[in-house]
Amino acid sequence: MNQTDFNVVGNREAENQEIVKGIAFVKSRRAPLNIAQMVMEMNAKTVSNGVLIDTVYADASGVKDYDRKEIGWFFDVIKDAEVEVVVVRSLNDITDDVLDIEEFVKTIKDMGLWLYSLEVGPVPITASHAEDFGC
Repeated sequence: MNQTDFNVVGNREAENQEIVKGIAFVKSRRAPLNIAQMVMEMNAKTVSNGVLIDTVYADASGVKDYDRKEIGWFFDVIKDAEVEVVVVRSLNDITDDVLDIEEFVKTIKDMGLWLYSLEVGPVPITASHAEDFGC
């Protein structure tokens, strides 16, 4: 997928691009109805850039360690889901450790997926981009 594959605001080359499917990673201990509202707000931001969130993974754990079982489960879900983009509000929802964020980004890249951080927008993953994602 090239950067022009996203219908990024102002990207005239991608005016008629199809919408790609995304999976949202939501770190929250809120009730399911509140999580659904969060995802609707996320979708409102991503759909204008060509990404429709059609799958949601909610991590309700109280820890931010990267090696928590919920991250492993998330990768299992991604393997079975037909998505092209992982959407996060912030990579700090994954972990606060920069090296672990880089590992997460690398894993997403190795799976052939894009990463969409609501803090930055759609960004192609080509190398270590933790700083690009506001971490």
